[in-house]
Amino acid sequence: MLDVSRLNDHSRVFAQHLFREFPDWLRYARFDPYEEFEKEALLVEVPRPAVDGKNGLFITTSEWEVSVGFGENFHTRFGVSGQDQADDFHGRALCFIRDFVDEKLVLVTAFEDDQWLGAWTVRVTDEGVPEQEREDGVVLRVRSWKGTWDRDLA
Repeated sequence: MLDVSRLNDHSRVFAQHLFREFPDWLRYARFDPYEEFEKEALLVEVPRPAVDGKNGLFITTSEWEVSVGFGENFHTRFGVSGQDQADDFHGRALCFIRDFVDEKLVLVTAFEDDQWLGAWTVRVTDEGVPEQEREDGVVLRVRSWKGTWDRDLA
């Protein structure tokens, strides 16, 4: 198991918040093996509880920011350089993660002939996932953490 105290300052602070809220995820944590310059950065790869557990959630604290991704085709970053220093990007990252695993947010990925065109998140309303516009020939894949909202729109 990862010794959180050995993470760099930024990663340790974020990890303390993350694992306080999601203690079971500590077993998926390790030092980020892809990070060459910041060896004490955190990487957490949580298997998706839906379907076969593949293409789950990943969280990394490399490059002094927090990146959160899902599957093979989406990631977003919090604390990107140039943003206001007073920005609580750790809090914003945790809120995003919480909303995603609570299925208040879903991921929509656009493909044309299996070529990736883009990905974005959509907030789920009381009526479900709002209708998404798409062009002819484009397939939209809606994916949620637990699979509740999974569907392909062709």
